[in-house]
Amino acid sequence: MMVSVCMITYGHERYILQALTSILNQTCDFEFEIILSNDCSPDNTDSIVLDFINKENLSNKIKYFSHEQNLGITPNFVFALQQCKAKYIAICEGDDYWTDSLKLQKQVDFLEQNNSFSGIATNSLVKYEGSTKEHLFKKKLKSELQTNDLLESRHFHTATFMFRKTAFRNDFPKQVLSADRTLFLLVSCFGSIKLLDDVTAVYRKNDGGISRQVTSKQMKLDYNIAKYIKNYNSDFNLYKLKSFISKTVLEYSFKVYFVDFVKASIYLTYFNVKERRGVKGKTKSIKQSLKLIKKNCVKIG
Repeated sequence: MMVSVCMITYGHERYILQALTSILNQTCDFEFEIILSNDCSPDNTDSIVLDFINKENLSNKIKYFSHEQNLGITPNFVFALQQCKAKYIAICEGDDYWTDSLKLQKQVDFLEQNNSFSGIATNSLVKYEGSTKEHLFKKKLKSELQTNDLLESRHFHTATFMFRKTAFRNDFPKQVLSADRTLFLLVSCFGSIKLLDDVTAVYRKNDGGISRQVTSKQMKLDYNIAKYIKNYNSDFNLYKLKSFISKTVLEYSFKVYFVDFVKASIYLTYFNVKERRGVKGKTKSIKQSLKLIKKNCVKIG
């Protein structure tokens, strides 16, 4: 088996068949499997998947796991990754789908020929639910990424990512919110990540996104990312990552608890100052931090 396609799903009854079909439509000269883990969906996802597998006789192609109790998004993701046994692992969540039938072939070909790269991703199309609005995930992609390139903004969407199975570690943390960011950083510890300009997937954005629901109690779990990645790469910019995580706690939480607000504010200011050089740079970073802190203090609850 050359590729394991890792797919997690929760409440994706409207999208899951499109996601699965887009994977099964891949044209490649190697075998691949789909590892599908359903985190106790409250809708009809389970019956839809089972009917599809039985009707199309796909029990050998799709390894389906349906949890009786909800694990949570990150534990379910880690569980699914641990079931992947192939040489390479590709990711596609149950509400996204692939649009390029040669996606897997292109990515495997590259990794087979370039041993210094541990992962590969592409561009994608972002589509908004209930709207005709759409745009590219990135107008211009960098050619390749190192660990320090992945500390802040996202350069690619998860549904376009493939990586070497050897880059995954079974100690992958379950107590983080941004599991995909953690995975990208972990993979980058073992080689560069290549970016292709090809558009190979659709990232479906909807009002049910996690960023619209989380509190600072959940967001602050991402401080665990820095500690974890440091185990595999001691040379990355630790201050920059911790500063960014502090920023996300303040900006992306719809509710920030007072203690979390104070800690994130202190961390943001401290790590920004530690990262910047010179008096002017440090003074500017303090002003920027205070501006962001003031803007988000209305979320304290």
